[in-house]
Amino acid sequence: MRKKIIYNSKTALFSLIFGMVFLTTIQAQTDPPKLNLIAETYKNNWNGVAISNDGRLFAEFPRFDKGDYPSIVEIKKDGSQVPYPNKEWNSWKKGNDPLKAFVSLNAIYINKEDNHLWAVDPGDPNFGANIKGAEKLVEMDVNTNKVIQTYIVPTEMVPGNTHFNDIRIKGDWVYITESTQGSIFVLNKKTKKFRRLLLDSKLTKADTSIHPEYFGRILEASPGKAPVLNADQVELNPAGDTLYFSSPFGPNLYQVATADLRNETLTTPELEKRISVYITMNPIGGLIMDKKGNLYLGEVKNGSIRCVGQDKKTKWILQDDRIKWPDALSISEDGTFYIAIAQVGSLPMMSNGKDLRNPPFYIFSFKPKE
Repeated sequence: MRKKIIYNSKTALFSLIFGMVFLTTIQAQTDPPKLNLIAETYKNNWNGVAISNDGRLFAEFPRFDKGDYPSIVEIKKDGSQVPYPNKEWNSWKKGNDPLKAFVSLNAIYINKEDNHLWAVDPGDPNFGANIKGAEKLVEMDVNTNKVIQTYIVPTEMVPGNTHFNDIRIKGDWVYITESTQGSIFVLNKKTKKFRRLLLDSKLTKADTSIHPEYFGRILEASPGKAPVLNADQVELNPAGDTLYFSSPFGPNLYQVATADLRNETLTTPELEKRISVYITMNPIGGLIMDKKGNLYLGEVKNGSIRCVGQDKKTKWILQDDRIKWPDALSISEDGTFYIAIAQVGSLPMMSNGKDLRNPPFYIFSFKPKE
């Protein structure tokens, strides 16, 4: 049996993970939901998934590998995968205009307010340097299947290597994590103005003392050296007035009022004082919060989804050996969760230069009972 259900307990759970302690009080748990296989691919690994308001499923392929393959596909009911929004946007080659095609995506996201699909393009194919002018956000209308807006990041704001990671949206405001140097970008959709925050803050930087475990193996960029991933995970609470962010290996998931992020008068030290720790957590590949404020953490150590309630107590844990690096999650209108299994922990940058990925790469769904 690949699935392991963790049953009721009223004890505290202490999980010591190479210098990091995760502490969560376990309440009387419900059984975890069933994991359902939705799609799989044997060619390139996806790391993003998004479900539209009308139930259309999209997946995103980062440009981890060389060769020609699409950046976004729509997964049809028959299982076929069609480049989205069209073939042209998915046909970038070196030397082509980076503003008219996806160069190297890292996230897609459905804005539930208008059913628009957003793509985050850091423009750094094959883990290389950024293509000048490629850093952008692309907004698509799922109702018309058209690109309606491209938000170009000013080149002076992204000197050197910069890797946009994940995105959340509320109203006219867009929040993006940046994981190479460690920062948070804020975009005003109306003015198209970007601001870069917390670049000089330790709160957006990885804790290099943490050496995460991944299915019995310690993740290493090189012998004895842990991978360094800065600000990565991001989420908004249901009201959209609190933003959560962290580096993937934790241990802290931080919270900050979105009003403070939009306040242009605050200096970095002043903003830091308004940031607090929401919870401590295990290393994760992705996270999402539902309409009730439950937080779902995709834990990488042994392939599990942890549901944490508003009281910060674990409600259930779903473990399955096929969940190798649970990455981006998306929630449908009926409360079904979709999750991309990315095998990021098997990439060379996590495995001493060796590519240990083992297809197929999955997309699963699950639906909590409550």
